[in-house]
Amino acid sequence: MDVQAILSLLPEDLLSELAIESKVNRYSKKLQGEIIFKLLIHCILSYKDNSLRVMESAYESVVFGLLNTDNKHKSIRYSSISERLSNIDANYFEKLYNSCVAIYGQEIGESSSRVTRFDSTIVTLSSQLLKVGYLLPGDAAYTRQLKFTMGFSELPTAARLFTEQKYTSENVALKEVILLHQPAKSNAIRIFDRGITSRKTHDKLVMEKIPFISRVNAKSKHKIYTPNELKKPIETETLHIYSDDWVYLYSEDSRAQYPVRRVSATQKENGEEIVFVTNLPDLPALEITELYKRRWDIEVFFKFLKQELNFSHLINRSENGIRVMLYATLIAAILLLVYKKKNRLAGYKIMKLRFVLELERIITKDIVVMCDGNPNLFEKHFGKPPS
Repeated sequence: MDVQAILSLLPEDLLSELAIESKVNRYSKKLQGEIIFKLLIHCILSYKDNSLRVMESAYESVVFGLLNTDNKHKSIRYSSISERLSNIDANYFEKLYNSCVAIYGQEIGESSSRVTRFDSTIVTLSSQLLKVGYLLPGDAAYTRQLKFTMGFSELPTAARLFTEQKYTSENVALKEVILLHQPAKSNAIRIFDRGITSRKTHDKLVMEKIPFISRVNAKSKHKIYTPNELKKPIETETLHIYSDDWVYLYSEDSRAQYPVRRVSATQKENGEEIVFVTNLPDLPALEITELYKRRWDIEVFFKFLKQELNFSHLINRSENGIRVMLYATLIAAILLLVYKKKNRLAGYKIMKLRFVLELERIITKDIVVMCDGNPNLFEKHFGKPPS
């Protein structure tokens, strides 16, 4: 599936319809929502070191002129872009992101995905530069953190920005995103790491019949409810699985209300004990451990966001601007992930390069068509370069 076919799945009318619905253009005639969206996607995909000044230059480029044919303004100051990112309605970009999840999820069979992984990634910046975000314990005068918590299956299907102090705990942040998220496949298994330590969260998932697989500290207190003895230990390349029981987990001062399944194993490499917990009664113990391994995919995705899409660099440091960049970056990631899956490509770096080169070829062909093969018509359509 080529780039043009992928881009055509996102209807141009959708941008306008959501702009009207969210009233994103109420107070702006120049940098309207559709223009900011196209500029962000263009720069995120095309420039690894994106910045406000890069966006200022890109706005005047021939490439962006073709992507944004309705634009009547030939130049814009980077300060104007920064101000617009601070004030534009971020809900417009969130709605676009949700629409992309639905449109492209259907295209690649998101509804058949068996698991959704959940995790958080952190961006830290000096408190002199960042006024939103929570303070680091013991270092409150110098640094602030932002937490981005996401759900990832075939695509990043859930995303939240957290700036309040209470969200330093994954018992709060991860729990909130997991409980609010409705995956395309209703019985998709939620996979998350040991960040959730609250037994009340496990109880909530059991009570609401939300299937999950996680890990707990091997030394955490528990009481066997129903033995589910293995006929014999299970050996894999990396694990020795030796027990499988239904247990009550304990916190410091209380016992969980509902039992969970506890699968214990040791790593062959170093003898370290690993304990998996789940509320799934029918999956073999081996399959539980294999499914948990797929949690690593979200770590790879976070690395891709930060290294290839410049996600850890805050172009705008207002909470609103950060939200806008979150959703714009995830939309760019969705386009690339669909391209990767449809063309059966491995890795991320080369895949992104191929996507951008193919996009440039499409635009070059458009230029040739518009000029009817006559280079003298170029300036008629695109104007003279800025002096």
